[in-house]
Formats: sequence, C-alpha cells, structure tokens
Amino acid sequence: MPDAEIRDGGRIVAAVKLKREVLEGVRQQMDLHTLVSRWAKTSLFTDNAREAAKLKKRIKALLRRKYFPAAEYSGRKSAGPILESLGRDPNPVLKGPALRFLSKYKSANLKWFDAELQTGLDTMSGEIKAAFARAQRDGIARKTLLEQMTTAGREEMAALKKKRSLLAKANRSLAKAESTGKLNLIHEARKARTKARAAVNRVTTALGRFEKKVQGAARDAVRREAQRSQLSAYRASGYTVFTWVAVNGSVACPDCSSLHGETRQLSGWRGMQPGDGHTRCGDSCMCELVPENFTRDNEKITGPVNPYLGF
Repeated sequence: MPDAEIRDGGRIVAAVKLKREVLEGVRQQMDLHTLVSRWAKTSLFTDNAREAAKLKKRIKALLRRKYFPAAEYSGRKSAGPILESLGRDPNPVLKGPALRFLSKYKSANLKWFDAELQTGLDTMSGEIKAAFARAQRDGIARKTLLEQMTTAGREEMAALKKKRSLLAKANRSLAKAESTGKLNLIHEARKARTKARAAVNRVTTALGRFEKKVQGAARDAVRREAQRSQLSAYRASGYTVFTWVAVNGSVACPDCSSLHGETRQLSGWRGMQPGDGHTRCGDSCMCELVPENFTRDNEKITGPVNPYLGF
C-alpha cells in the first residue's frame, strides 16, 4: 500500500476514533448511571410519577447540553480528512441549508428520545407495580419487598457500573488497535469488546433494564446527531451527491450491505439515511453518507471490507 494511502487511512482512523468515543457512549455512561442511581435511592419506590418526570427532564438536559455538542464536534471533525482531501475547508461554517438541516434534525431527535425515555419509565413502573401485586398475593410485607428490591437494585447498579467501565476500556482498546491497521489486533480487540458488551447486557431487575434502555436510547440519539453533523459539514462545503459506506464492512446488516456503495442525490436519501430506522440494524446503524467525489477517488472505501474505517 502506498505511503499516501497509509497516511490518509491514519488520518481517517484518528477522526473515526474520536467519533466512536462519542457514539459508543464512553463519555456519557457514568453521568447517566449517576443520575439513575441517585434517583433510585431516593424515589424509586415512593413518589414515582413526580420524581420520574424530574429524572426525564434532567436526562434530556444532559443530552442537549453536553452530549449533542460533543456529537456535533466529533461528527464534523470526522468529516475533516475527507473534505481536506477534496480540497475543501475541513472546518466549514454551518449556515443556511446546512444549519437548518442540522437544527431541524436536533429537534426531531429530542422528541424521539423523549418518547423512548417515557417508554422506559412506564415499563419499569409497570414492573414495580406487578412486583407489589405479587408480594401482596403471597403475603410478603411491603417493607420486606422494598428492602429486597432496593438491595437488588443497588447491587446490580454497582455491577453494571463495573461492567460498563470494562466496556469503555474495550472500546478504547479497539480504537487503538484500528489505528495500527493490523487486522489480527483489530480482530482480537473486537472479540474483547463483544465479550464486554455481553456482560453489560446481562441485566435482571427492572431498574437494570431501565438503565440499559436509557443508555441505548442516548447512544443512538448521539450517534444520529454525529452522523447528521458530518453530513451537514459536507453540505456546507457544497456537496449534493453522496455514497453509502458501510463502515463496519463484512459485519454490517444485510440491508446496509446491499446499500454499500450506492450513490444518490441527497434528496434521494431523504427518509433513508443511516440511523433513520429503515435498515434491519434500525437506530443502531453506524453507516455514513460521504461525498461521491471521495469514494470515486478512493475505491477502497467502497470495497467489500475496509479495515481502516471498520467498527
């Protein structure tokens, strides 16, 4: 591989590495965990409805104030190497149609996240009510049930915190492995991350399932925000024709694999952009739309497997 391609690949990997730290929730895991844990200790089994509304408001504020700006930055930063290689400003000022495109999407994204958060709260509330009903049927005192549920919730939250720390470490290790371009190291790092993810997914209590849903919904919302910010940066630079790139290569879902390499006007991707939910991977889609000029000049990007951009 020519030195220029290795250099370009390294620059793209550095940008993708930054974006993945945001997409995978490395920075938001502990903040959300702290909010949910504090709420659980003080109000989970008492005035649930009023305190749940407060929790939802705090989580949305955290997403809007801290994680959407981080996603916008990392998304535009990841567009930098491609724009620079095309001879355009790698840090375009978002204004006009590009800014309206991103602002409108942010509003829709927050509405979607609010609905997901409310669904999680309603589900958990229903599970807790069912537990109280079973306890009453079986003659278990309310005080005893509260103690059991609080203990189980506290222990699981502590375990989840530890598991998520391991997942964050696995994400960073994978990013480091990908920056080397060595496929054997990338393969081993991916296996370790898969194992760490599986540990996080083994949750049992209502509280654990709720936090898992919140983490997943927040991660997907941030991912979409980063994807739209990147696309907005391309639009601000004047590009109107885009190619679908399945950045996770051979492990992409069947729908994304079939779209990989397809080129359309941006209007042709309306309602069918990565993360819009029309592919089998749904909101968790990690694909990207990149200017057709770039993929035409870098055919390896639309090849069957791309070790540099692979997630």
